[in-house]
Amino acid sequence: MNGRKMATGNVMPDRYQSLTPILKTPLSDTLALPLSQQGRLCGFFEAQFYKCMEAYGAKLGRKYCDFENRDFNECVTGDKQKMRSEAIRAQRIKLYKEGKLETAFEENHPAPGEFKPDHFQWNRTH
Repeated sequence: MNGRKMATGNVMPDRYQSLTPILKTPLSDTLALPLSQQGRLCGFFEAQFYKCMEAYGAKLGRKYCDFENRDFNECVTGDKQKMRSEAIRAQRIKLYKEGKLETAFEENHPAPGEFKPDHFQWNRTH
């Protein structure tokens, strides 16, 4: 996906024709699992996207499944989250330079990469 909007207004490519291989073999099923997001954080969004595409088909799915596609891509890439954290960081630095904050960041703030959220804390299966 090149990030440009299509003529229809959505961001899915017009040549998005098929979601499955032409020849289905046990090898294609085995190799498809590591490439999917099932069992990971974005598995829910991937499942919703594929359910929508299956319901509408490849042609109409480009129009009607655009929100599911955007949610899935945002979950995989995390672009909005990165932009949001950079905006918060820039605002805190700006307020610190203006003298409205004593320190730019909290003293007990975890270092980048140190905090790992537990996204599945409310959906335990064991």
